[in-house]
Amino acid sequence: MKKISLTMIAVMLASPMSNVYAENIVKETSAEQVKEIESLVREEPIEETVEVDNSEEWLDDIIEEKPVEEVIEEGYENLGPMIFKSSAVSAKIAPNSEGDYFIYYIMHGSPAALVVVDYKSKEILHTFTLEDSKSAWGLDVDENGKLWIGGSVSSVLYSYDPNEEVFEKHGAIFSNKSDTSIQDLIVSGKKVYAGSAYGGSLVAFDTETKEIEEFGQIRKRKEFVKAIVADEENDEVYVSIGSPMDLLIKKPNTKNFTSFLPVKYMSEKYAQDLVLTEDYVIARLHPSNMAVIFDRKTLKIVDEFELNSKTVSTISPNGEGMYYTKGQQLVKYDFDTKEHTELGLFLPKGTEAINLDFIITSPKPAKDENVEAKENSLPENPKVTDPSIKNNSGKITVDSNITTTLPPVIGNPTEEDNIEAPIEEETKEWILSGMVDNLGQIFEYNPQTGEIKHQSFDLPEQPVELYTLASSSDGKKIFANGYMSGGLGVYDVQTGNKELYRNVSQIESMYDINNKLYIGAYPLARLLVYDRSNPWGNGNPTEVIRMSEYGQERSTAVTPYNGGKEIILGTLPDTSVGGGALVFYDTATNKTEIFENYIYNQSIVSLVSRGTQVFGGTSIHANQQINPRGARLFYFNRYNPEDKKYIHLPFSASMITSLIVDKENKIWGMADGKLFNYTDEWTDVKTVELLPLISGRFRNAQILEGVDGYIYGSVEGKLFRVTKDTLQVEWLKDKGVYGLEQDLNGNLYYYDGSNLWRYTIEKNRGKQAEKAEN
Repeated sequence: MKKISLTMIAVMLASPMSNVYAENIVKETSAEQVKEIESLVREEPIEETVEVDNSEEWLDDIIEEKPVEEVIEEGYENLGPMIFKSSAVSAKIAPNSEGDYFIYYIMHGSPAALVVVDYKSKEILHTFTLEDSKSAWGLDVDENGKLWIGGSVSSVLYSYDPNEEVFEKHGAIFSNKSDTSIQDLIVSGKKVYAGSAYGGSLVAFDTETKEIEEFGQIRKRKEFVKAIVADEENDEVYVSIGSPMDLLIKKPNTKNFTSFLPVKYMSEKYAQDLVLTEDYVIARLHPSNMAVIFDRKTLKIVDEFELNSKTVSTISPNGEGMYYTKGQQLVKYDFDTKEHTELGLFLPKGTEAINLDFIITSPKPAKDENVEAKENSLPENPKVTDPSIKNNSGKITVDSNITTTLPPVIGNPTEEDNIEAPIEEETKEWILSGMVDNLGQIFEYNPQTGEIKHQSFDLPEQPVELYTLASSSDGKKIFANGYMSGGLGVYDVQTGNKELYRNVSQIESMYDINNKLYIGAYPLARLLVYDRSNPWGNGNPTEVIRMSEYGQERSTAVTPYNGGKEIILGTLPDTSVGGGALVFYDTATNKTEIFENYIYNQSIVSLVSRGTQVFGGTSIHANQQINPRGARLFYFNRYNPEDKKYIHLPFSASMITSLIVDKENKIWGMADGKLFNYTDEWTDVKTVELLPLISGRFRNAQILEGVDGYIYGSVEGKLFRVTKDTLQVEWLKDKGVYGLEQDLNGNLYYYDGSNLWRYTIEKNRGKQAEKAEN
């Protein structure tokens, strides 16, 4: 986030998921938060869409250990990355110690990357890999021009010194393993303040001594420290926490934080940005798109207004006000008059400012190595501009041809001897600039000319972490979707070829049947249909359902009914008053049947059909809240969905994440870290505990029935198989296994980071070898 720095002005003048433990989650209700793509998504399959992230992304980062060189075991094969994309998630424009400006881009990927661009030439100078991070949102520059970066996944702090062109990794700065992602950081004086998810902690890193001061979790049950500003000189720190939001201040000579959030804004999720001036602190709220200005002395609201930019600027170099964007237009705000001036200058269609930084364009004074010597001595015959020569404006005119020769100076000069021209205060010329979309496009507003222009860049693509897997109904294709960046990668099982289809956002669930891939897309809880018999693009895939108008945000479960004549959709709510929706989509007529708040205050995260019966599982997470009731396993007859029945599980769970029907018509499911099976109401539910603790809100496990008769599954990154009759568990791999699908040969596919992996089970080794020989 941003603050006013007089030193910098003198030089130069933007789900994963928290760890939620099953033992506590059913007993406690705590506020939850949905992060963080409220990307402006527009489905335009004909051409490449620009996914604009003007707010936040859903964080599904789980705790990961420091990567070590892995020895690939027998039967496992790394098939490599499936999706590549150039996606800038945050940016900062700032100078080095010499006043030369650079654009710093954080590129989303697995791993993420820092791209350094020379602002003047617009040339890419460096690309640095952010090991152990997939994104980074906290960026700030210290008084020497050194860039500090807060990473995700392992809460790693990085820095880049443009003066020496040195990139450095400083390691994890939070001791609590729940603090997996640095949400924001700010530099004040010699300290870097950083806030985290999902432990909601704050630390201060000393840039000289490298010592870390831990403030701990700011508030109990608040998982996010979303925004920070600090004034080290006055020993003040302001933070935004959530969700729901609170605004807090740490006053001088204390470590305690006190709230100053007005009651009217307590329903907000968080302030996604804070800006500090000498007199004010400005909070940019989410999701209401309000900027609220507080007086720093009284902490009372002095003004508030709507905006669309992710942030507001600091005060302009001439002190006239700050800037923001609304409706793609640049707007100037005057603190004294509280007036908003629409400048009539617009950003590219469909974009808003993600960051707003000032660039000083005044010529830099020539560097003179002998300046100190000159200041301490006088020339024998110094030349002095005649102050009597003036132009029409009354200002002193410098004319090198008109000089006065003085006699040699003897002794100490008198007042009359010190004849000097009046020094005119330099008028700074400046530009306002910032990133407007995930392609890294920037705008440049010149207040001297009143013009605005835009600049695009060919930023490097990064491998994208995979998020959702599915297999085709014939087992010949494996589909993979990218976390946050979207895209659909298709792996051909028989040839090993890969295809990448862009122009689709993050996918929460998908199912292939009848040569059509049904896609549960995020955001806006959409259902898309990709007709695989036709080329990708030109309206393919087609959006057939959008549940956002019902307060739904994610399409977390998709399954076919009656051979694909209907598709059943389950959703996770964001702003509705109840739980997730149950939706039936008729593939022949395109008609929908919707049941809102189907399971009270819970989300529907798994679905499967058996004959005329439909079974479903829920998550207790809905509307950023936790339902203390515990996850529900339910079923109903398709002809009467409102008459649902609940199946009692002999344990409490926070979510039922995967349901399948085996060859014997039994229902199998994963509930937290437990595997269970169910036949009918006249039989008992059988269970086996795999793990005592789990993470996540709606997806941490996937199960399937193997061709060899075992139940295979992945849970918390571990691969296992279970004997169906005895429920005996065998662990096959202890880390790096997420998602699980099966091909036509019975081989298993999963992902680890950006890479797709294949596991050839023992029964099929001979078949694979025979196939390779032929």
